[in-house]
Amino acid sequence: MVFVLAARPRLLYVSSRQLHSFNKRLLSKTVSTKLLNISNSSTNNRNNSNNSNKNRNNSSNYTSFKGRNGSVALVSGVIIVGSYITFSSSNYYNLDTLPSHNGNNNGNPRLLTAAANDGKKYFSTSTSSMHQKNSISQQQHKEGVFLLNEEQVSAKLRQFEESYFVHRGRGVTRYDICQLPSNSPIEDDRAEEIVQVPILQENNIKTSTDWMFFGVFDGHGGWTTSSKLRDQLIGYIIHELGTIFKTASTEENLRYVPNSATIDQAIKNGFLKLDHELVNKNIEKLLNDNNKAKAAELLMPALSGSCALLSFYDTNSKTLKVAVTGDSRAILGSFKDNQWTVRQLSIDQTGSNPTEVARIISEHPDESKVIRNGRVLGSLEPTRAFGDCRYKLPASIQERIYKQFFGKRLPNHLQSPPYVTAEPVITTTKINPENNDFLVMASDGLYEMLTNEEIVGLVVKWMEKEKVIKPQKSFWNVFGSNENKLPEVSDVTNDKSSKKPIRKTKGSNGAFLLEDRNVSTHLIRNALSNGGSKEQTTMLISIPNPVSRRYRDDLTVTVVFFGEDVHGENEAGKLEINANATAGGIDSSKPKL
Repeated sequence: MVFVLAARPRLLYVSSRQLHSFNKRLLSKTVSTKLLNISNSSTNNRNNSNNSNKNRNNSSNYTSFKGRNGSVALVSGVIIVGSYITFSSSNYYNLDTLPSHNGNNNGNPRLLTAAANDGKKYFSTSTSSMHQKNSISQQQHKEGVFLLNEEQVSAKLRQFEESYFVHRGRGVTRYDICQLPSNSPIEDDRAEEIVQVPILQENNIKTSTDWMFFGVFDGHGGWTTSSKLRDQLIGYIIHELGTIFKTASTEENLRYVPNSATIDQAIKNGFLKLDHELVNKNIEKLLNDNNKAKAAELLMPALSGSCALLSFYDTNSKTLKVAVTGDSRAILGSFKDNQWTVRQLSIDQTGSNPTEVARIISEHPDESKVIRNGRVLGSLEPTRAFGDCRYKLPASIQERIYKQFFGKRLPNHLQSPPYVTAEPVITTTKINPENNDFLVMASDGLYEMLTNEEIVGLVVKWMEKEKVIKPQKSFWNVFGSNENKLPEVSDVTNDKSSKKPIRKTKGSNGAFLLEDRNVSTHLIRNALSNGGSKEQTTMLISIPNPVSRRYRDDLTVTVVFFGEDVHGENEAGKLEINANATAGGIDSSKPKL
């Protein structure tokens, strides 16, 4: 089976003016009327033919070719004289001077003989037939779109997967990551970091804790904002946390642990200070210096935007804090009382969230169009984001940027910015490693195709296959009738206002695929499968960018497994690449602690 995305045929009809141009400029002595005979009578026939085709094409005076030996049908894939030649008044190719289709013809025109050997000759040029070695077609890989085989599909899914064992004995045993681009380059990004911090507990016991950070950054309008978050957001938060973990008076290296609300405020400060740097300080610097050489570097992270999802796990207190700006989502899977549950740890911040809509309307009470069609000013879907200066800066500043450098036009109905903020909403959850808790963080593309319950069920099935946990025993397991069904998962989330998957599930019957050693890759594969269909996955993976963006978003998934290490705590422990679940060929020296 071949899957082809065909562009709309461009040469079904040729205008009378084009035919006249062909007569004057193409049909020289080199080409006789035996090759292409266009007479006055055939022109009349073309005009008559055009009247019957008005409903197919609204362009005026479009006609079809007719030669001595009958009609020549112009369909997609058939190339005739002049079909790929671009003319100008001063420069065009004659048929006897066309460049060769490849470098083997020494510059001679490419001659194609019809398979039927009926005497017709065809000369063709195209972006793929230029004699230059680096044609635009070769550079951009513009080829037919064919269905990939299973090996190619898996290679593409696993290209950017990574997996790490955490040998610290402090409650996190492993984390897996996978990314599947749809934009080129991918607009998503991610970062992970572990920091060992010496602390002094309330009873003056000296110990240390690990701060474990996991970030997913879903960019939009470009990749420059998300890449800034990848490189700087965790550093900003570590700095802010350092200001509230006060140094003990007795020992300089030890720090007192602050309360939860103080930690939340430090995380918020880190988010807001970085966004202020990207949007306000950088643009102020640019306008003051009027330095066009630095315009792209300073402006692009402010013009594009990004959501941010950051998880902060303190191993000493076993407390997980999830901070969200935008519509990426974190969920927690747990097993308790013989039941798998899912709890959503972040709520999507979009123009469809009633709480977010009420907040923005209260901040702009006199603006009736502040939220339109579920979007800020009718345009931006997330109500909180980094960058996106069009929704944060006054019109006067934006006009200066546009005139002095470059930028985008003002959003419609802009009156009293800022409308969008980078301030996160933070939740706090106690983790129970003994309950096989696991955290799933992902950009919104995953949740457009899978429910929270499906995601947890897929992770559970993967854990059973990888022998991380023992399969649940039930009546259905004994008789095997439920072998390819996801386990029952109960959603214990209080606020269920987040958006539901948009993909169709008809006929899926809850089936799934179980092929990957990396659980994040496993989730992405199943998200694309629409209920266990390999053909559906193959079809969506086979579509190249940028066309693929119409059918799927960039996908970034991070899964963190909590659990007890049988070897106990180890302050000297490091990260180890899990080669079986890392197909990207990363450098073994990459992880740093």
